Amino acid sequence: MKMSEGHGKKVSHRRFYAVLILAIVLVSLLVHWLIAAAAVITSGFTKDMNTIYLREMTNLTQANFKSGLSLRYSGLKAVAESVNSEDTESLEALERFITDAEQNNDFEFMAFIDEDGFYYSTDGKRPAASKLSFLAELLNGEDRLVSYNETFLDSNMIVLGTQISPIPFDGTDMIAIIAGFTADSIGQHLFLRSDDGQTNASIVTGDGSFIVYNTYLSDLPQGTNILSKFREYAEFDEGCSIEQIEEDFQKGNNGMVIFKAAGIHMCMYYAPIESTEWYMLMEVPYAVVDEMTEELSGRLNRNAIAMMASVMLLILIIFLIYLTNLRAHSKQLEAARESAEKAQKAAEQANLAKSEFLSRMSHEIRTPMNGIIGMTEIARQNSDDPEKVEDSLKKVALSSKHLMSLINDVLDMSKIESGKIQLKNELFDFRLFLENLENIYSVQAEEKNIDFKISLSGRIDEFIGGDSLRLNQILTNLLSNAFKFTPKGGRILLSVSELKHEEDRILLRFSVSDTGMGIKEENLDKIFEAFEQETAEITHKFGGTGLGLSIVRKFSELMGGCVTVRSEYGKGSEFEVQLPFTVTENSRMIDWKTDRSLAIADVENKTYDFGGKHILLAEDNELNREIAVELLGTVTGAKIDEAEDGEKAAALFAESEINYYDLILMDIQMPRMDGFEATRRIRAMERPDAASVPIFAMTANAFAEDEEKSRQAGMNAHLSKPLEISAVLAAMNKILNHN
Repeated sequence: MKMSEGHGKKVSHRRFYAVLILAIVLVSLLVHWLIAAAAVITSGFTKDMNTIYLREMTNLTQANFKSGLSLRYSGLKAVAESVNSEDTESLEALERFITDAEQNNDFEFMAFIDEDGFYYSTDGKRPAASKLSFLAELLNGEDRLVSYNETFLDSNMIVLGTQISPIPFDGTDMIAIIAGFTADSIGQHLFLRSDDGQTNASIVTGDGSFIVYNTYLSDLPQGTNILSKFREYAEFDEGCSIEQIEEDFQKGNNGMVIFKAAGIHMCMYYAPIESTEWYMLMEVPYAVVDEMTEELSGRLNRNAIAMMASVMLLILIIFLIYLTNLRAHSKQLEAARESAEKAQKAAEQANLAKSEFLSRMSHEIRTPMNGIIGMTEIARQNSDDPEKVEDSLKKVALSSKHLMSLINDVLDMSKIESGKIQLKNELFDFRLFLENLENIYSVQAEEKNIDFKISLSGRIDEFIGGDSLRLNQILTNLLSNAFKFTPKGGRILLSVSELKHEEDRILLRFSVSDTGMGIKEENLDKIFEAFEQETAEITHKFGGTGLGLSIVRKFSELMGGCVTVRSEYGKGSEFEVQLPFTVTENSRMIDWKTDRSLAIADVENKTYDFGGKHILLAEDNELNREIAVELLGTVTGAKIDEAEDGEKAAALFAESEINYYDLILMDIQMPRMDGFEATRRIRAMERPDAASVPIFAMTANAFAEDEEKSRQAGMNAHLSKPLEISAVLAAMNKILNHN
């Protein structure tokens, strides 16, 4: 019997160790499979990352290329519009005009085309048929033409052509003008050079011949064919081939290939250039993105090994101590695995959203910056054309405002996520608040031919307590969205009504409705997420950061309220915000009838007279002082004394006669003494006007806590830079003219 029991124990032990070894082997195989799967995933991830990166770089480079080409064409167009009969009264006069035009516009060749197809340059008269591929189109009246490989001056050139008003010359009429520059200069002048030394942009013709090259290859002769070089030197990765590139070039498709050439592993993305027969090539070493994926792969492998060790240890513990509870522990492990997968998916989605946001912000910021730079250059080139300059400056102003709104959105979201938002609870004039909104958006409504109204229902307190700045951000985000997505002839309504009125609190409902494009039902929750927009098509067509509605929701919740949306796709949307405010017993009521629209003057077109008023301006930036003196002094008639820092401002006030200054405009960040200290020093002076003279802060510090610091220092108002001149003048008018 004892032998039987011993034998049974041995069998039991053998079974135990067999199961244990089997479990270890299975776990090892599982981890090995995970490592192999991770390698496959990261390999695909590398290609996807390269594709996204190169596609975005190609789009940006193409935009810069087309912008640069447009500037060149604008220069040619300016020359075409400036020529007159005096410039063509003789061949010598014509040659002088061409020479000056070439030098002033950085062209290497310029010529006039007559109606018979001859061109006239500084080298005299020549037939153009053998030199100019688009001659027939030019003679037929087509405009804005571009071509390559025009062998003027015995060099390959990019040639632009445009029409001119017919000008008599030597028995014929000049009807067009052409200008050219060598392909070698296009990289420098049309923004194709790469600053990071990693990414290279090139341009080729449809058959693969280089027009401009900035590649890992060196000393390529002009006209080298990239397809031939690929056949001779390139080894393509699996799934990529020279036949793929040739087919895409023939069909006008874009694509990406991975190959090795000259000992370098490269990724190349290619895309056709609009309005030309050329292709833009964008190359980056495979190692640039591969480093990131190798790190990711190593991390996954280390995690897998750590997981294997943990699981093995867990199995030992289970088999040695908790063998009977194996099923329960297995369930716990499964739950832990699912939780880890959910956390990983959430992290991946968050990273993807932020990556898309960074890509979108790169485009959104570059777009107004490109407008500012381009229109400034156009204004400079057309300084003798006041209408052109005025139009360009208007577009610069619009681009600047758009760029400022992007920056404000990002800063607000950063403050929210860091938990640094501080809400105020101060009484403010609710009537004036709504009037300011009407002033801002009535101009946009008129420009877009949109029926815009603000209506109030019931009797609402004229003065209510809360954070007017955050309320303004909520409503301006909602109204800006409504104007963005509502077409001409549409309607936008901001309605305000009272939902509940207690002894010292009031709950208000703000509704912004429009007749715009609406939102699909499946996207109603998505639009309130940070960095998200309804669809990629919306992002492409309307732009934006995807932060506006997220900011609305965050601020509404911080203020103790909520936001909801109702929408019918194709018919419009209605956003409703409910927010609580405090009221006082003696507050006057605003008694407006339902649907009564506020009648408010247009502040943008209002003029002000501050003649006889004395203003002290403290500003350390000389350019900002010049702008303030011109816009706030010269235009209004006020006399402005300037101080370059807070110490000088305090000294000027101390030396002035009693009640000499009617207003002080005080910058905050200044050398020697900042605006806060200067204000406190002025308020502490023993003279009757020290406590009463109005002091306005003018600063780039635009957050609510900055405004609170200004108030605590003794300032009467806080104006954020960049300054809205109409708002500044309105605030000054209320103080200086008491209205």
